[in-house]
Amino acid sequence: MRIPYAVTSVALVVTGAVLFTVAAWQISGRAPVLAVAQPIAAGQVVTQDDVKIVKVGAASDLGLVPSINEAEVVGHVAAVPLAAGTLLTAHMVGTADFPPPGQAVIGVALKAGAFPPRLGVGDRVNVWPGPDVAAVASASSAPVALASNAVVTSVGSADSVGTTVVTLLVDAQAAPKVTQAPSLSVVEVSPNEVGQL
Repeated sequence: MRIPYAVTSVALVVTGAVLFTVAAWQISGRAPVLAVAQPIAAGQVVTQDDVKIVKVGAASDLGLVPSINEAEVVGHVAAVPLAAGTLLTAHMVGTADFPPPGQAVIGVALKAGAFPPRLGVGDRVNVWPGPDVAAVASASSAPVALASNAVVTSVGSADSVGTTVVTLLVDAQAAPKVTQAPSLSVVEVSPNEVGQL
């Protein structure tokens, strides 16, 4: 005869837990939004495997894409290169408008040791003359960066001789200097340095 009371008690406990979870979510302001799960190149169609759900306590005016609006992202084209972990906003997808005015995308062949081993899409780098060129230049003057604050848009696989093709978004005026250099070195820019550029 006491079984209904036990069932009722369990139901009340479960209901209370659900209500507490919902209330805690509302109080904390943390909402499920979409983030990039793996690097996406500009112009690439975004697939379901390219995105993941994360919970953030960000203000709504940031324009983050709620997880329930996944259809607004999946199946659409990335308008800019997207690094893994990036929180998605509506303006990041749509018709690819890349590169932006005043900038250019170039491909550079880098030898092993001429770039950070964990270089990835979205990383910011400074492009310098290669060691052999820098050594000659240092005899007369200090070497100067060929391009500053460039953005990595793709990283290829090393070929049989250890050369890796990396594409970079650089200032259009710096592009010829980079592409004409006989050899190059790429140095990653720290977040603090980016803020100073």
